[in-house]
Amino acid sequence: MLTSSAVSGPVCLVRPPAVESFRFVTSGITLPLGLAYIAGAIEGCGRAVHVIDAVGEAPRRATRYYKGFLVGLPLEEIVARVPAESSLVGISVVFTHEYPAVVRLVELLKKARPELRVVLGGEHVTAMPEFCLATSKADFVVCGEGEETIVELLEALDLQRPLDEVAGIGFRDGPRLTVNPRRTRNRDIDAIPYPAWHHFAYQTYSDHHYIAAMDTQRLNLPLLATRGCPYQCTFCSSPNTWQPQWIPRDPVKVVDEIEHHVRTYGASSFPFQDLTAVIRRDWIVAFCEEVLRRGLDIRWQMPSGTRAEAVDAEVADLMKRSGMVSLAYAPESGSEETRKLIKKRMTTEDLLAGIRASSAAGLNVAVFTVIGFPHDTPASLAHNLEFVRRVRALGVTDLAVGYYFALPATELFDSLYDAGRIRLDATYFGHILQGGDLVPSVSHCESLGRLGLMRWKFQMYATFYSARDETKPRTGLAASLWRAFSGLFASSHDSKLQTVFRNAMYAGWTELRLALTRGWLSRSEERALFSTWDDTFRAIRAKLIARNIAVPAHPDTSRIHQGNVMKQLRVSHQTPRTLRLDSAAS
Repeated sequence: MLTSSAVSGPVCLVRPPAVESFRFVTSGITLPLGLAYIAGAIEGCGRAVHVIDAVGEAPRRATRYYKGFLVGLPLEEIVARVPAESSLVGISVVFTHEYPAVVRLVELLKKARPELRVVLGGEHVTAMPEFCLATSKADFVVCGEGEETIVELLEALDLQRPLDEVAGIGFRDGPRLTVNPRRTRNRDIDAIPYPAWHHFAYQTYSDHHYIAAMDTQRLNLPLLATRGCPYQCTFCSSPNTWQPQWIPRDPVKVVDEIEHHVRTYGASSFPFQDLTAVIRRDWIVAFCEEVLRRGLDIRWQMPSGTRAEAVDAEVADLMKRSGMVSLAYAPESGSEETRKLIKKRMTTEDLLAGIRASSAAGLNVAVFTVIGFPHDTPASLAHNLEFVRRVRALGVTDLAVGYYFALPATELFDSLYDAGRIRLDATYFGHILQGGDLVPSVSHCESLGRLGLMRWKFQMYATFYSARDETKPRTGLAASLWRAFSGLFASSHDSKLQTVFRNAMYAGWTELRLALTRGWLSRSEERALFSTWDDTFRAIRAKLIARNIAVPAHPDTSRIHQGNVMKQLRVSHQTPRTLRLDSAAS
């Protein structure tokens, strides 16, 4: 039964172990920016914080997981490190594939200390709040931006205020699961306290190349200059997490934060974790000019993918002169038709113009593509071959070809799930890691299976890396292979290909080494953990549909683009609800 007593001792925040597997990516492991913001917000209201960073405290500890391996402290050691005087623990769950480990961690926490109250937050929790309450022993979930919500939740517990008055949370009371209306997006994001990096082993992350970007051999601290994205891509969780709103910070204040991090922590490299940083030309120009005006010797990059419309020759030159070393464009497909179907509002002409300007300025340029969308066909995928040739000729250094995976709370996920094409089991949770795999573990594509998608991936890579880059010497397949291999020995990289290859070799060796070792759970315990999850989620979704909080998704994924997701998101986000699930964890 949920109690409402005051929060005593420091609030204990936990970054759980990260998950890696043998795949070709720059690394999904990086400093937990969201959790650092939460720590800063809690300290900003005068409360003490204690952080357990499982990765930072054990960066080379690895434990076999249901797919790949966990990086960081074993779950039992995390439990032992929670301060005896703490009465509330907050755990970040950004990625769906990490959620099973968090369920186990919460179980161990409650077993060792039943009086502890546990809060879960992050993108995965925001996508599935009722499911996370039903399948874990957590007491609360926080949906969306967490800085204001966690402070208000702590105050409500201290003052014993009714919890249904706290916007942006969900909570349990036995089998009753309540989710409150979302908190209105914070538009004054410049007022949010800086991330509390003094609680994290930031040097350790850089030393072990955990930066989720091209390695620069500098001390890295991630940065967030804007929040959200104005678009509604059908495969992306951003519309549900942030709503389709793009809110920028004052560019001068972003540079203030950079200068603070330079002076306070000695950082000199800043990977931006923005979903879409470059929307307005005047914003990016003002940012670059401010960096130059202050004479800051920094490196910065946009590894997550951004828009191209605001990048012309002048902007690209400013970005380069202000210290940018790399940026990625994310058209997702070389097919205009595919981009229309996934609501990716980017034209080939704008993209090529941005690439041309960026390459001419001397930036490392990467392009992200995705194959295996449910509506992909051999004909639509064939457009990618000419596309990758064109971008290579214009100076793109790196290409990423990822397999589609179905993130929860996205339009494509809802369509596939309601059509019976997804089950929430170990295969589903593991397939979230498949973007960089050689062979996908799951194909959601109606016209191509796993091996068919693998052939397209290899063909796209072979076409791109064997093509000549007209802007640079020494390109072609042999030069590309040598560059990838050199990443094993180079301390600083000038191509994401080098970083990707080094990380894949390390992850592959680690998986082999752990293959016969004791895992996070026994195989029978793993099966038991996942056994009821699909039934639980299906029951929750049925109840939400019955109350008109959710609507059945159209089974034809090629027609989803014709609708606007905002109307249903408003209903889902603004409607309070209490569900009773007798199978809910307690």
